[in-house]
Amino acid sequence: MIDKRKNDHIFLAASPESQVGDNWLDDVVLIHRALPELDLDDVDTRATFLGSEISMPFIIGAMTGGTELAEKINARLAKAAEELRVPMYVGSQRIGIVKPEARRSFEVVRSNAPTVPKIANLGAPQISRLSDEQLLRWAEEAVGMIDAAALAVHLNPAQEVFQPEGEPHFRNVLERLRFLKRALKVQLIVKEVGNGISKEVASLLNGVADIIDVAGAGGTSFVAIEALRAREERPELYEMSEVFKGWGIPTAAAICEVKSAFRGLVIASGGIRNGLDGARALSLGADYFSASQPLLKAALDDRVAQAISKIWRELRVAMFLTGAAKIQDLRRAPKVLGPRLESWLRQRGVGC
Repeated sequence: MIDKRKNDHIFLAASPESQVGDNWLDDVVLIHRALPELDLDDVDTRATFLGSEISMPFIIGAMTGGTELAEKINARLAKAAEELRVPMYVGSQRIGIVKPEARRSFEVVRSNAPTVPKIANLGAPQISRLSDEQLLRWAEEAVGMIDAAALAVHLNPAQEVFQPEGEPHFRNVLERLRFLKRALKVQLIVKEVGNGISKEVASLLNGVADIIDVAGAGGTSFVAIEALRAREERPELYEMSEVFKGWGIPTAAAICEVKSAFRGLVIASGGIRNGLDGARALSLGADYFSASQPLLKAALDDRVAQAISKIWRELRVAMFLTGAAKIQDLRRAPKVLGPRLESWLRQRGVGC
């Protein structure tokens, strides 16, 4: 059953039906600089991530693993990551731990991307039920499976509620994260999956997570995906999803919320489709940006390198048109915020 679920997720995530709402990044208007005082060739997008130099502050988002199709996708993503010097997540690795024959679908990432930073991935509901010994074993297996430089734990309460096989078990997660922080030799990332992270949660993660990935609303909705899977056998879940499929904190607001309360690094994700979206996210204070759905579609067509190169070119042009020679210049670029985002920040007492 878990194999079918993984493949369902791939095809549904690649479909327009999975894309819900607006991430509010359009509410961030970067001010055009008619006199940039630099050449396009002067623009330098390079950054560092987990101790490695990368070509731009972009990360291939978490997608899949565990099936033959997932293995093909992960291999294509990893080859492009290595070629273009960008880090990458893998999808949830529980299946590779409990089902040894599924490990290969993750191990191809290690073999195809040996030198770029890779991020292992486990789910909060699963770690909440593990003993110290079990949790450390799972974490070490996940990291070793792909030779990861960091472990991500994904928070997905909304998805678990609507998943027909869902496990909405979130008691004790913070304590389990604290244990991982003490026990792990790699950095710990805490991420959402498309509903965003608030300043209240970000504050709880100070001293626990090294990095937060906000994964805001306005892109792939796992509520919508799980509801589509449940439509035939669990019609009540499908009906309820109409109420909740747009639930969450829009990405632009989530960046500002987390940045205002968290002392570590911040990754922006959630409906990011191009390099201009990435530039907007960086201008709000994100340290990196990440995308999944556009690259999943590209991976199915074996065009990942082309898709990432397009994001790089768009980021570079956005920097040039704002007079930003380096990424840190982009973070200081003048901008105007639209009324929705401005109202949110005012009501929440958040600066950006």
